[in-house]
Amino acid sequence: MKEDIKERVLDATKAVCPDVSSGVEFEIETPKQKEFGDFSTNAAMALAKIAGEPPRDLAAKLASFLAVNNADIFEKVEVAGPGFVNFFIKPVAIVSKLPGILKAAERFGTGERNGKSVLIEFVSANPTGPLHFGHARNAVVGDVLANLLEFAGWKVFREFYINDAGRQMEMLGESVRANLLGLLGKEAEIPEDGYKGEYIAEIAREIFDGSDAGKVKTDADFCAERAYEKLLDAIKKDLQFIGVEFDNWVSEKELLHSKTGGKNMLDGAMEKLRAVNAVKDEDGAQWFKATEYGDSQDWVLIKKDGLPTYFLADIAYHSEKFSRGCDKLINIWGADHHSHVARIKSAIGASGLDNSALEVLLIQFVRLVRDGKEESMGKRTGSYVTLREVSERVGADVTRFFLLMRAVESHLDFDLELACKNSNENPVYYVQYAHARIESIRRNAAEAKVSANGGQAALLVLEPEIEIAKLLLAFPDVVRDSARTLAPHKIAFYLQGIAASFHSYYNANRVITDDEELSSARLFLCECVRIVIRNGLGILGVSAPERM
Repeated sequence: MKEDIKERVLDATKAVCPDVSSGVEFEIETPKQKEFGDFSTNAAMALAKIAGEPPRDLAAKLASFLAVNNADIFEKVEVAGPGFVNFFIKPVAIVSKLPGILKAAERFGTGERNGKSVLIEFVSANPTGPLHFGHARNAVVGDVLANLLEFAGWKVFREFYINDAGRQMEMLGESVRANLLGLLGKEAEIPEDGYKGEYIAEIAREIFDGSDAGKVKTDADFCAERAYEKLLDAIKKDLQFIGVEFDNWVSEKELLHSKTGGKNMLDGAMEKLRAVNAVKDEDGAQWFKATEYGDSQDWVLIKKDGLPTYFLADIAYHSEKFSRGCDKLINIWGADHHSHVARIKSAIGASGLDNSALEVLLIQFVRLVRDGKEESMGKRTGSYVTLREVSERVGADVTRFFLLMRAVESHLDFDLELACKNSNENPVYYVQYAHARIESIRRNAAEAKVSANGGQAALLVLEPEIEIAKLLLAFPDVVRDSARTLAPHKIAFYLQGIAASFHSYYNANRVITDDEELSSARLFLCECVRIVIRNGLGILGVSAPERM
């Protein structure tokens, strides 16, 4: 509905200020307080400076034009404050738009295909152990953001970058090898910075049990390879358990370190930076002159021992991603990577690429709590709670929804006790129950031979019915705003609001009554709520149950 209002305001600006209105940007907002109407615009203030008129005078002209020429939709139009124009929509005009929801059904709220593509890289955990629960927030936010952008009209590619090169893989191999040697009765110690979780011992035991007596391979490279295969498979299964799938699983080792014609992508990245004099040799190492490109310090690319840094690998990987031709790249990183954002953007710019096409979402930490206290650490790893431990305990739907209940820049407490409750206290249960309740109403209506009829929408005159209709019609705006701001949590917030309004309405009003026409109108409203909740839960990757 907001888009409709914007078109009407645009027509008014052209009529009132025909010479200066072109290209002026203004907003249509939903006021937080009801006394300021259903919608408000700052169009007069946006035009005032160019038109050379006081904002309130322009606002009065716009209000007059809009009231006279849009009597079909506006109950009244008022000027407020320094030059806002507030709109009060006629209830009948609101409910008259509801049939569009029924007509669009699963397409309601979707955006036009915009011909643009986006590559979202998320999770990208080292394949050196089970995913911890902190990875779950990254995984869910990335997956839901991908769903959201697809729903809004983008072509989306989901990518997991496998960090399978470097010292962490060496330590993985040495850690498994030490456990394996122990099974063979030989003395061996896990390296100080090695991996010591129970899963390492399990991998060693599998190698031991699967080998012929006296023929157990114990070299570190073999142990690393076997561990890598098992752990990567476990990572994929853990993510699939909560409904997260990827289009691409990209191996750092294969993509960046494999050589063609004697060179690999790391060499190519260095050549690009040297070509623009962005590299300096200092203290036996090779440095990227990041300070010349807006960063606070310079960074090592090639260490004194001749080995590349992770930063150089990141530069090469991002250059390769840009080469695929997507309009936008999105990285979802942990908050501890904050300082890395400026670093990688400066290197991308130095490489001759458009670093404004890269957006990075930094995910704040998640904490597992029960009764207000942090939950004890996981047993299997010895040091952290795994994604699988929690998701198996509370289910995929709850895991996903709870991890979207705060903006990514906010710390999140995952309340295990609340997550396990099958009651209205549990937000995901509350939203899903609204959908299941409507399905029950539909079954009862079918038995009573009552059908939803949008033609009776004018009978929806109660204030709660009008408020629900407003919320439903706002869904496309919520989708657009969430996609524009890369904020999938807004969908979860919106669904909680819809569910609360519907439950309150249902508890106070019968849907199926002795009045057949009113019953058809209310059933129609319920059907619109069902469609919107189902579409919203679909974006979140959460099921919409028919019975609970």
